[in-house]
Amino acid sequence: MSSPAVNLEDNQLLAHLPRQELDSLRPHFKVISLETREEINQVGTPVIHIHFPITAAISLMEMQVAGTTVEVAVVGKEGCTGSHLLDGLNVSPCRTIVQIGGTAFRVSVPQLQSLLPHIPVFQRTARRFGTVVFRHIVISVGCSQFHSVEQRLARWLLAHRQRTGLKKFPFTHDFLAEQLGVQRVTVTQVLAALQDRALVTHGYGKLELLDIGEMQKAACECFTLATETIEEYLSDIKNSRQE
Repeated sequence: MSSPAVNLEDNQLLAHLPRQELDSLRPHFKVISLETREEINQVGTPVIHIHFPITAAISLMEMQVAGTTVEVAVVGKEGCTGSHLLDGLNVSPCRTIVQIGGTAFRVSVPQLQSLLPHIPVFQRTARRFGTVVFRHIVISVGCSQFHSVEQRLARWLLAHRQRTGLKKFPFTHDFLAEQLGVQRVTVTQVLAALQDRALVTHGYGKLELLDIGEMQKAACECFTLATETIEEYLSDIKNSRQE
């Protein structure tokens, strides 16, 4: 069975670019399939490609010397990885992994950098998305300090539904624990409590959201703050295109 066709405009950042800029970019973009848990970059490694998710979600992770990690931001169809490359930083400032497998567009960094003088709207839009990522990192830091694991997990799952439109995810308890920076047993306890309230159902390597409205009540206010940041960004780039 063939995969459904995708267009550059399926990514929201690209969808708001002028036609002439899309036409300049189009020959250099490749549709790829990303696998869950695929590693894109480690801290300090050269960034070879920039990814523009369509149905995939890509995590930006903080990693300690001891090997522990925690997710600080996630990129979906609203943006792209590597917006920092526009300012000349050619190495990754964080660990970057595929959180949810799916399709994405990919362009090599040298190709994109050679085009930058001819795509000024793209530059502005990608930098604007960089402020979204920074805001989400700030929210994530505060969330990890002030909110319960249940609130954080509910917010985390809702954020991934928001980016992919999915309700079913291939997440193990170990994987969720890694993303939240907590012990596996803690995730197991929280999921059991959420399942008892009929908010989720879970088994090995699979998790399904059952009641989005109640999950939003279970999540902390950080989900609303992060959502508002994305909505403001999308409104800004839409209005900028119309000016």
